[in-house]
Amino acid sequence: MFEALIRGLLGPLEGLLDFILDNPMLTSGILAIWLGIFVAGKLQLQNIERKTVELVLEISPSFITAKPHITSRGLYKRIYPRWETSLRQWGWFIPHRMELWPVPVTPETVRQKFPFSHQWIAEILAQNDIQVEG
Repeated sequence: MFEALIRGLLGPLEGLLDFILDNPMLTSGILAIWLGIFVAGKLQLQNIERKTVELVLEISPSFITAKPHITSRGLYKRIYPRWETSLRQWGWFIPHRMELWPVPVTPETVRQKFPFSHQWIAEILAQNDIQVEG
């Protein structure tokens, strides 16, 4: 009964279900490879997030001492070029925003996964007791 329901949902692609049922080892291997790629992408994204926090905490104090009234927007404008060039060293791919396939690491794809912005920088600095204006 359950199989008939799935066949009805698949419609013209019901041959795919036959292939999956006839080749369980191949299907399991493909899913295991996809899972490995997914986990590798997640780990790279975590690494990028951690390295971004380290970069912000490393660079910000020197900018704040050089210009005591700097805003989070000003810090963002100064940090962004270095962050953008460092991204390519921190990872090759991350999961797509729908997390079904990998996409290359670019500033746009990373921003879809976590919000690197002036507000984010202000929050990270506030969590580490570093104050900036507005």
